[in-house]
Amino acid sequence: MPHRFFTRVGDDIHLELPVTLAEAFLGSHVKVPTPTGTVMLKVPKGSNTGSVLRLKGKGVPRQGGHGDELVKLKVMLPSEPNPELETFLSNWTAGKSYDPRKDMQP
Repeated sequence: MPHRFFTRVGDDIHLELPVTLAEAFLGSHVKVPTPTGTVMLKVPKGSNTGSVLRLKGKGVPRQGGHGDELVKLKVMLPSEPNPELETFLSNWTAGKSYDPRKDMQP
């Protein structure tokens, strides 16, 4: 049956995990649900939306062990305006030369 967090792919469990901009940029330890309970996951410094982290053995039981849980990060900005964050990003000159779409130009 469908689950509100997990998707099964073979013996693996997939989960999309929302993380804050600070957790992704600075790195952190966050609580992650698994089918058998909550575990702590290390989010590496500089993680991006779409980064996939593996929780070995946290998937579906199978002969000889368990599948894995694959956690796909989704960086989420605050839903309410954050004046401090807006001011910081407006003044942050280092990021203005970065173009994440440069390889998409014809």
